[in-house]
Amino acid sequence: MNFVHFLHFAVRFPPFRQERSFFMPMQLDTGAIKTESRSLLRTGEVNPFRMTLFYLLITLVLDTINSGVSYMIDSAGGFTVLSFSFVSILVGLVALVLNAGYYCYCFGILRREEMPYESLFDAFPFAGKVILLSIVEGVFIFLWSMLFVIPGIIAAYRYSFAMLNLCENPELGVMEALNLSKRQTNGYKMQLFLLQLSFIGYQIIAVLITLLYQYVIISYLPDSLSGAVLGALIYGVLSAVVAVYLTPYLNLSTCRFYQLATAPQVNEPPHFDSWNDNF
Repeated sequence: MNFVHFLHFAVRFPPFRQERSFFMPMQLDTGAIKTESRSLLRTGEVNPFRMTLFYLLITLVLDTINSGVSYMIDSAGGFTVLSFSFVSILVGLVALVLNAGYYCYCFGILRREEMPYESLFDAFPFAGKVILLSIVEGVFIFLWSMLFVIPGIIAAYRYSFAMLNLCENPELGVMEALNLSKRQTNGYKMQLFLLQLSFIGYQIIAVLITLLYQYVIISYLPDSLSGAVLGALIYGVLSAVVAVYLTPYLNLSTCRFYQLATAPQVNEPPHFDSWNDNF
């Protein structure tokens, strides 16, 4: 083969490159995602509103326990502090697993399955992985945040599919879920950010409720164990006003976004994402 023939062959058949079909994201219709999520809010054996109330009730009990324990930690010493700290940490870990269970519930609703109240506890069989993944992910995001705020935010979105991967496939290892998320979110981080940003109205109301509690209500509560417990109850009830609608709406939308972003794509044009993985 002479040089002219070689050039002709090279133009027609360029060298093989690494397969990048996994990295060819499409533009997702976030409006359609939110519309579908709203339509599912009253489906299932236990609809998302009732499941969210059940979830918030458990969370309220955990927060109340945690507030009481935190107050006793401040006023105790020695081994008592260690025992109360253990209880506080345990409460936080249970909350992490329940949050993963809520994702499992949302995926079931999106699959049009009948999801009973017990489905909220579906993540407990792989609770160790949920906890370890949360810790490792938190460390990674913290390390990126030490560079600057923006890299930390991008890292948070880069790993945002990791817990969803684990909920959909509990057989995955922690690092597998994280590495898979890095590839899955390539090209979708900005879209996911904009989807979640579209809920900002509800989130502003939630922030205002927090400020109302922190700067007004808490000043009228007694500085005692009963005051700490009562404060947690009041804050939980006030937060539930927004959370009972926002929690299922946002989580169903996020899970549906995940399903679409990770689904096999056929003949879809690439979509530019300014939050690429060059960071």
